[in-house]
Amino acid sequence: MWEDNEYGPYVRRPGEGIGENNGESPKEARMPNSLAKAAGTLGVLAVLSIFTMLIYPAIVMGSTAIILALLSRDRQGFMHDKAKNAITSGTIAIVADLAILILAFVLLFSKGSFKQQLNDMFVETYGQTFDDMWEDAKDGRLDLEYKFIGLNNN
Repeated sequence: MWEDNEYGPYVRRPGEGIGENNGESPKEARMPNSLAKAAGTLGVLAVLSIFTMLIYPAIVMGSTAIILALLSRDRQGFMHDKAKNAITSGTIAIVADLAILILAFVLLFSKGSFKQQLNDMFVETYGQTFDDMWEDAKDGRLDLEYKFIGLNNN
């Protein structure tokens, strides 16, 4: 196929395609399938959902994008660029979302100025500190209906 011919070295003869695509042009043979398109869409949505500061959508959509991208490979193992981009964007979304989640827990349970600001905000809003409310929740004494809706009799 790549030997020297009348068209010059390293030039395909007319009708020679890439792989087993029966003489089709490479563009026709490598159109993204619906799984790759869905994976690309979910990958972009996963990255965009990071900015909404919702925890679970980025993880769910990112992992689904990765799975669909891996399932979109053809019989020869070819993965379209849209599927590769979906794997990249899904991975970025999952890693960034987990980093935000870990940082939130570290700040929430650390002793520092952030914790003091959080306790001050909870005192202004609910009448007790976050630490007291967390202890009540761990002991099972937290009545969410009265604490958060404001139905207490005080």
